[in-house]
Amino acid sequence: MPPLLNWSVLPATFRLLRLTVKTKIWLTVTSIVLLFSFFVLFYLPAIQERYLLNNFNKEVQNHANTVALGVKIAMTEQNFEGVQTAMDFVKQDPLLRFVSLLQTDTVWNAQRSAYHIKRTVFKTYPEGQAIAVEATSNDTTVIKRAPFSTPMMSGEILLASSTRDIIQSRRQIRITSLLFSFLVFSIGIVIGFGLARNISVPVLELRDAARRVGRGDLTQRVHSKSRDEIGELGVAFNKMVTDLALARQEIEDRTRELLLEKKKSDELLADLRQTLADLKETQEQLIRQEKLASLGQLTKGLVDRLLNPLNYVSNFAALATEFVKESQELLAGAPYATDTHLQTEVVPLLTMVEQNTQKIEEHGQSLTRIVRSMDKLLQAKSDVFIATPVNSFVEAQLLTYRKESQLASTGIALEFIQDGAPPTTCVSILPAEMNLVLVNLLNNAVYSLQEKAQLGAPFEPRVVVTTSFAPECVAISIQDNGRGIAGGDLPQLFSPFFTTKPTSKGTGLGLFISQDIIRTHKGSLAVETEPERWTRFIITLPLAPAALS
Repeated sequence: MPPLLNWSVLPATFRLLRLTVKTKIWLTVTSIVLLFSFFVLFYLPAIQERYLLNNFNKEVQNHANTVALGVKIAMTEQNFEGVQTAMDFVKQDPLLRFVSLLQTDTVWNAQRSAYHIKRTVFKTYPEGQAIAVEATSNDTTVIKRAPFSTPMMSGEILLASSTRDIIQSRRQIRITSLLFSFLVFSIGIVIGFGLARNISVPVLELRDAARRVGRGDLTQRVHSKSRDEIGELGVAFNKMVTDLALARQEIEDRTRELLLEKKKSDELLADLRQTLADLKETQEQLIRQEKLASLGQLTKGLVDRLLNPLNYVSNFAALATEFVKESQELLAGAPYATDTHLQTEVVPLLTMVEQNTQKIEEHGQSLTRIVRSMDKLLQAKSDVFIATPVNSFVEAQLLTYRKESQLASTGIALEFIQDGAPPTTCVSILPAEMNLVLVNLLNNAVYSLQEKAQLGAPFEPRVVVTTSFAPECVAISIQDNGRGIAGGDLPQLFSPFFTTKPTSKGTGLGLFISQDIIRTHKGSLAVETEPERWTRFIITLPLAPAALS
């Protein structure tokens, strides 16, 4: 069984329970005030109440004994008027509830082996009041008995007095104790504030000043008017801060001299680095342009030579499809419709030939699109960058795209959320190439929404284009709530000829060309996605130099 308490943890725990000086002062003052208040509120009233109640019990008992003595004398002398006189002794007491003369008789059982005392009310005041002969004292009434015995009769006096005065005295004692406790508590609060002001406040001020000095603020000074040890500590602290300020000033002067020398060398180094970066970038552009030029010269003739055979393949495949359809129509009519051999052997072969020719036509058209896309990729691009307001350019392209693609008829909502940047915020772009990037990304978003709509699940197809500005760049995001992109396709998404569309609908060059154009603009193209929920393409472009200034 593991131990109930890990004693090795206690020292660390107590170290965490750090009490400030102010807390200790308040705990001490509060403890003293609470102890004194407990003494005044509970202990003293309890003693006084007990004292009053004891005296009152003795007084009532004395009255009962006096009446019993008077009754005994009167009974002995057979003076019945004296009995009344003895009971009249307590009638004037305002606290009297009742006084009764009880006769006590001993009643034995038939075998005279046991007995009990029988009490009978002989006389009572006030007359006619019902008396419980076995009554005992309670919170509101004190009941006392005084026995007597005479040759004529034996009995006892039953005297009941109200504790009204004791209850009122108790209430007054408690009110007085409460007022006195409040007075003591108020005095304790004043004393606590005084001690905290004279001890805790200077200590806390010194602590806060030391912390600010530790963070480097050497202008801190402690203003203490006391002449005790705390005042001397404040003077020593001020002298220490002054010495630290002087030492820091000397260090800063020397550091400033070193920084001036270092700044000159850093500026020279920065210029060299910038020159090297410009040269490297220029070299990369030249190498890339040379590669594209070489590739273009190599494949330009090949593209032209491929298009003609591909057109022949597509045309002859379409012509073959028409011949097969005519043959099928001919075989479906008389007299071939009743020929079992033709219907079971030739017609299925014609159907297979039709499917094959359709595949040939489909793949030929797909290859034609790929060749034309390659030709577009190898075409010479404009190299004149134009400073263009981003929001105006994107808004104009979206308006054109809505009209040309007829989005209204497809039920797809196209929204544009633009950042509240000044109209003069521009980027340097090649307008035609950047328009091609936007069209490619919008086409992909619309295709993803149409695919999701074919699944039959209810949703609201939506494309949201957003612009946002940072100090040195602008981001254009195009987000749709379509099918998203599978995680396994992300690493190859920008590879040439990779596509997630069917062969008849995709070439795999749209994103590759878009990324190439964005890199030409010294920007980046990123993608974020959540499968079956949404996809977001983010174009990041540097701001034009005029916008940065």
